[in-house]
Amino acid sequence: MEIQDIRARARRAETSFGLVVGMSDPYIIDMAYCAGYHFIRIDCEHVLYDYNTLQTFFNAARHLGLPAQIRVPDLHNISAILALEPAAIVLPDVNSCKMALAAIDAVKFPPFGKRGMNGGTRNVRFGPYSREEYMRIGNDRLNLVVQIESREGLEHIDEILSLDGIDMVASGKADLSQALSVPGQKDHPDVIAAENYIVEKAKQHGKILTLSVSDPKRLQELKEKGVHCFSIGRDEDLCLKAIKNQLNKMSKAEKELTE
Repeated sequence: MEIQDIRARARRAETSFGLVVGMSDPYIIDMAYCAGYHFIRIDCEHVLYDYNTLQTFFNAARHLGLPAQIRVPDLHNISAILALEPAAIVLPDVNSCKMALAAIDAVKFPPFGKRGMNGGTRNVRFGPYSREEYMRIGNDRLNLVVQIESREGLEHIDEILSLDGIDMVASGKADLSQALSVPGQKDHPDVIAAENYIVEKAKQHGKILTLSVSDPKRLQELKEKGVHCFSIGRDEDLCLKAIKNQLNKMSKAEKELTE
């Protein structure tokens, strides 16, 4: 099934909602699709998945036509990750032009980067393309997302976002809160101001934004600023809240009966 392009949706000012995946059962991919999510983001920064599990995730997402992004801890083994045909590579804590250039070199084919070629993998449908088509299709299908989540990243944001080959920009409010000396306070005014700064810089450089948000009011604020792509929750957190809410609701009903 053809996978929709989140960048294209954003350019049309269409809102996309994504689910961050940290659980190990690919069943969550089907649930996200059936719930109406527009993409998933598999978190390999904080979760150590084996390669077979990742293959199962991507097979499920591809079958459903659901874009599957992957957040990597670094560029180690990136060629094997790229062979899975992710819709996006999300690189955390990009804090310098040098780091951003290394990401472009690893993830993008020429003329942007120096990604190695392998015409026999499924990201190019196992090889029915010319060399030129292989590189063009590979670059078109893959979004490189850089996360700005440190003081250094904020200081060098213009250098980073001026680079061709970077497609989308994300913040990281949890790490930003720590960098700004208000750890864990993701809604602190300083953290919100930093994220707003990232939004403005991304717009100046013509980069598409993809931000994490859980508060409806904040989502509306970001929409008004021209943001159209959002991660709106993590599977473990949402599952825990749902089963706790059900337990609390039924416990309350039972207590009302016995009072």
